[in-house]
Amino acid sequence: MKDQYVILTGSKNNAGDYLIKYRAKQLFANLRPDRKIIDINGWEQLNAEKLTIINESKALILMGGPALIKNMVPKVYALTHNLEDIKVPIIMMGIGWKSQKGNWEDTYKYSLNEMTLSLLNKIDNSGYQSSLRDYHTLNACRFNGFNNFLMTGCPAYYDKDFIDKELQLNKINKVAFSLGVAFVESPSMEKLMKENILACKAKFSDKEFEVVFHHSLDREKFKDAYKAYSIHVNKHNKFADWLQRNNIKFIDISGSAENLTNYYANVDFHIGYRVHAHIFMNSIAKQSILISEDGRAKGVKSAISGIVLDGYLDFKDSFVSKVLNKLLPFYERFKANNNLTKELFYEIDYEREIDFRRLKNSRKQIDNNYRIMKQFLKQLP
Repeated sequence: MKDQYVILTGSKNNAGDYLIKYRAKQLFANLRPDRKIIDINGWEQLNAEKLTIINESKALILMGGPALIKNMVPKVYALTHNLEDIKVPIIMMGIGWKSQKGNWEDTYKYSLNEMTLSLLNKIDNSGYQSSLRDYHTLNACRFNGFNNFLMTGCPAYYDKDFIDKELQLNKINKVAFSLGVAFVESPSMEKLMKENILACKAKFSDKEFEVVFHHSLDREKFKDAYKAYSIHVNKHNKFADWLQRNNIKFIDISGSAENLTNYYANVDFHIGYRVHAHIFMNSIAKQSILISEDGRAKGVKSAISGIVLDGYLDFKDSFVSKVLNKLLPFYERFKANNNLTKELFYEIDYEREIDFRRLKNSRKQIDNNYRIMKQFLKQLP
């Protein structure tokens, strides 16, 4: 058996997915330098060659992202038809749930298919603890009968150069607004996001202000990543057209971790919907306010507290609503939070008044979670 881990990752185009892998590899290099890391695409089925590499390793590690979904196997991790083909321990690292409503009560009855339950059972009985990225995911696992897990936070939270450093309160010269994805299917969420952007541009009129796309605006790159064109890329391009008409700067940072890190390293204050923009800004001790559009953002609030505002108040998730959403282009499943823009500005002004106490506490919580991440990594085979 070789001194190596195989990690299964999910980065295709979204900058945040690349950041998870990038930061995880840094954690291994810093805390488990005794192990070589071999990276394999999680969505590809394991052939004989890949199985040989895995079974020669110390462990197979399923890496990061909102991977705990009903059909995690085979949609996120294709793996093999027979899990017994994998002879080494299977362990999760930084995995999160994906719930559209995202309420705590949804963790009590979090539906998973039989293949996913079989995988989780194998993971739970591996002899090693696995790592989850928020308390919502931890509770969803508990209520499905799995207890051998730690809440470590996402690997993307951790940069060794910023552990135990306080929030930086530099002068704000540049503000970035990260674009969500709920607007692709929701007219009300699109309307709200445009309202947020116009209001933020006005509030920070004396600063550099820019809207950030984490998914590619290039149709061919999107097709290469996801093997098809979709309404997703078309809606993003139409949104870019709207920004252009309103003289609002925007940038596409998709495709790599470096695009994300290099960009946000030069931003002083982030506002927006992208979870990993918020995570990265917190990881380098900078100011950030996250707007939730699903359970991933609500999970962030459970993991590090800070400021996470509700972009929506409710979501219709019945079978009928799903069908109507496909048949009727303007059928609305979201109930957007029409008080959001006012609340956002209240929070910005209040945080300044209290010397950014909540944002400082969020930074400290990351440091506390890092101790648990270290515990997790040290116990790996």
